Amino acid sequence: MTTAIAAAVCSAFATKTDPLCGDCPQYYLSMGVYYPAGVQGYNYDCDTHDINTCTYYKPADHPTEYWSCNIGQYIFIQANKNDKNQAAKK
Repeated sequence: MTTAIAAAVCSAFATKTDPLCGDCPQYYLSMGVYYPAGVQGYNYDCDTHDINTCTYYKPADHPTEYWSCNIGQYIFIQANKNDKNQAAKK
């Protein structure tokens, strides 16, 4: 009985799907620190000619980790006023 309950609970978590990474807040990596990226097409864009990770997201089931989302080179378009790292570069 205990095994059946444990299997049912694990199956419930295994079938839970994480939203698409693009639907989550995006972050970019700069000198080992993750910063909010802002809105794609407004604050930033990803140059698709590069094979590096452009933006990252935090999966719901791993909120302390950053996982790769968009591929390309991160390009600032307009400073994100909530991002002190971008404001310091201006």
